[in-house]
Amino acid sequence: KGFTKEATQAIDQYEWPGNIRELENKVKRAVIMCDTQRVAPIDLGLNVSDAVTLNLRQVREVAERGAINQALSTTNGNVSAAAKLLGITRPTFYDLAKKYNLNVGKN
Repeated sequence: KGFTKEATQAIDQYEWPGNIRELENKVKRAVIMCDTQRVAPIDLGLNVSDAVTLNLRQVREVAERGAINQALSTTNGNVSAAAKLLGITRPTFYDLAKKYNLNVGKN
């Protein structure tokens, strides 16, 4: 659906030594590899020191979002199994899914 605010800042602040071709390739890769609905700085594969430094909260959010998506993928969308795989309760799983605007059904 687009880019996070931080990803847009990373794109703006990066030097782009490869010019438009590098930008185009990074965006294509990010869209393919992204586990969420919006591309984050980490998805762009930019050297973080050259772009925007992620704070601990942002790193945790990216990791949690990725883990939830991976668990759902591994369990074919089964919320109970995904929660068990992550070592959390179903209510906690639903809270996290809501926090990250992930559309999960009530299984």
